[in-house]
Amino acid sequence: ALSPFKIAQLEASDEDSIKLMAEELRGVPINLLINNAGVLEEDDFETATKELLMRQFEINSVSPFLVTRALLSNLQLASRVSSSTTVVSISSMLASISTNSGSRYGYRSSKTALNMINSCLAIDLKKHGIVAIVIQPGFVNTDLNGHKGAVEPMDSVSGMAKIIASLQMEDTAKFFSFQGPEMPW
Repeated sequence: ALSPFKIAQLEASDEDSIKLMAEELRGVPINLLINNAGVLEEDDFETATKELLMRQFEINSVSPFLVTRALLSNLQLASRVSSSTTVVSISSMLASISTNSGSRYGYRSSKTALNMINSCLAIDLKKHGIVAIVIQPGFVNTDLNGHKGAVEPMDSVSGMAKIIASLQMEDTAKFFSFQGPEMPW
C-alpha cells in the first residue's frame, strides 16, 4: 500500500503548477497522498519579516490544502475501490502549541496552521471515506536543519510508514508522532 504508483512533481508555491500536476494525474486513483513540501526560514522576534512569514505559510500551510483539493477526484476514485484512502500532511513537533519553546515564528505558526487545515480537511474528506492526518517526522537529519537532526531519515520513514499502514477512519483528524503516539495540539 505504501509503494508509489506514480510520482508527479510540482512547484508548491505555484498554484498553476499544482493544477498542471492534477491534470497530469487525471483519472489516476490515489489511495495515499503525502503532502511533504516544506520550508524553514530561520527567524526570531527581531528578524521575522512579513516576507519570511508569508513564504512559510504559502509552502507549509496553503500548498498542502491546494494539492489535496486539486487531487480530490483522484482520492475519490481510490476510495470507491479501497478501504484505505489517506491524506498525510507532514507537520512538525514545533507545531505543538503545548510544547512551544519560542522562536521560529514562521515555521511554527505555519505548521500549526497546517494542523488546523488538516482538521478541516478531515471533516470534509470523511464523507468520501478518506482519512486525513498530520504526522511529525521527528528532528530528522536533513538539509532543512543543516543536518543537525537526531533522527535518521530511514528511522523516521519507517515509523511513519507503520502508522500510515495501520490507519483507520477513527484516526482521521489526529496529529501523530513518527514514533506512534498522538502529539499534543
